[in-house]
Amino acid sequence: MRCAEPGKTFVLLIGHGSRLPHNKEMADMHARLLKNKGYRVYTAFNEMTDPSIEETMYAMVGDGAEEIVVLPLFIAPGRHTDADIPIKLGIPEGYGSRVSSRYGRDVIVHYKEPFGDDPGVTDILLRRLKETDCSGSTGVLVFAHGSPLRYNSELVNRTSGRLRDSGVRNVFVGFNEYNEPSIEDSYAEMIGAGFDRIIMLPMFLASGAHISEEIPGKLGIPEGGRGGTVTKGGRNITVLYTEPLGLCPEINDILVRKIESSILS
Repeated sequence: MRCAEPGKTFVLLIGHGSRLPHNKEMADMHARLLKNKGYRVYTAFNEMTDPSIEETMYAMVGDGAEEIVVLPLFIAPGRHTDADIPIKLGIPEGYGSRVSSRYGRDVIVHYKEPFGDDPGVTDILLRRLKETDCSGSTGVLVFAHGSPLRYNSELVNRTSGRLRDSGVRNVFVGFNEYNEPSIEDSYAEMIGAGFDRIIMLPMFLASGAHISEEIPGKLGIPEGGRGGTVTKGGRNITVLYTEPLGLCPEINDILVRKIESSILS
């Protein structure tokens, strides 16, 4: 048995896909960083964006791939990662090393879990908080899209707990939809508690309508910006809005660890 090696390892990054360009730009950024490290990298998308998973799998097999490390560019598991994507890869549902026979010949697929539970994510968030001087009367709101399934909310709550365990005070969570508490409710609670600064940490991969328009509207800050000042109850409150998690280059280090953990026979 040997570990995955740059130059000999075929890597497939799979994004969700979007009608807007941001998800593809994020996937292309990580593909470029991995290529610079010597990996043979392809990208595909589950829906709405080209190329499709099926198209890219045919291309990889045609290019000589015998083993492929597949990295879903998703923060948390869900229906897409657990079921939809494995079906398109030609493997059983779930994660692990399987054989796909769907694309003309047998190929081993090492299908990895989404990266959001990696301890490196907490390290990235801690660095962001250090850069923004998270002290004094500062509150931290970790927020996510939310989901009818439990995975997204469980991950956000675990991440918030890790921040607290690392010594960060005043950590709150909020969800844009589906889960409680809502972003609006947690934001109002933080304002009512007297915080003068609120740092928003998005558990989102890329920008889009939610990040750049909808959620800023709920906070009362300019669209597409990095924060602003709001006046509530006669007080001026500074809101700092950090960039989506997937745009952080350090996420690429997590992807490399996932590649290196794949044992190729």
